[in-house]
Amino acid sequence: MKRIIWIGALSVLLYSTGLAQPELYPLHRLKVAAEVPVQFSLDYELSFTRRLSTQLQLGLLSEPNTNLILSTLEALGTDELVILMIEDAFQSGWVMEGGVHYNFGRNYTGLFIQQLRLNGKDTPQDLVETVMDTEISDEPGRSRRGNASEATLTLKSNLWQAGLLYGRRFPFKDGHSEINLEVGFSKNIGSSSSLYAEGRNLNALSKSVDIYLDNIYHDYAYIPSFTVAFVRVL
Repeated sequence: MKRIIWIGALSVLLYSTGLAQPELYPLHRLKVAAEVPVQFSLDYELSFTRRLSTQLQLGLLSEPNTNLILSTLEALGTDELVILMIEDAFQSGWVMEGGVHYNFGRNYTGLFIQQLRLNGKDTPQDLVETVMDTEISDEPGRSRRGNASEATLTLKSNLWQAGLLYGRRFPFKDGHSEINLEVGFSKNIGSSSSLYAEGRNLNALSKSVDIYLDNIYHDYAYIPSFTVAFVRVL
C-alpha cells in the first residue's frame, strides 16, 4: 500500500513539474522567417512525434539576399562576366523548400531540398555573346533592331539545392510562441536554365546556356545560411 502511495505521489510531482507531462501530437508550428542570404519565408512545421517533424516553406528571393548569393558565387571562383550575365536573374524569384527534422531537447538537426526559381528580363546580349563565345546575330529568326549590344534577353534558372541545418528553439513563457535560430549549408545538385528573346529562335543557344550554367552552379553554388524565425505553436 505504501508503495502505491509513493508511486502516486511521484507521478503527481512529475506531472506538476512538467517532467512527465504528455505532449499532444501531431504538433503544428507556423513560422515567419528571414533566411540570409536566401529568402523571406512563411513556413509550416508538423511534428509527428517528439523526435521527428517535417517542414514546408514558401519564400521570396529579393535584395539584399540576392546580392549576397552572387557575392558568394564570385568568392568561390565564378567568373565576373558570368556573375554579370546572371545578375538580373538573381534580383528576384521564388523559393520552395521541404525538409525533415530530428528534434532533441530544444535543438534540432535536419535535411532539406530547396528550389530557387529565378527569372531575369534584362540580361545584356553582349555579355551572353562574350561568355558563350557566340554571335546572336547568327541565330535563326533574329529580327535585328538597332545596336545589337543594347538588346536584352530573358534568362531563367531553376536551382536545386540539398542541405543540412542545425537549429535551436527559444520558447516564450506563454508556451505558444518561440524564436528559432538556424544555421545551414546547401550544395547545388542540379539546375535548368533557358534563354529567351521575343521574335528570335534561340533554342540551340538556350541549350548551350543550360549546360554551361549547370556546370557553373554545380561547381560554385555552395550557400551557407543563417535563419531567424518567429514561431507560433498551434
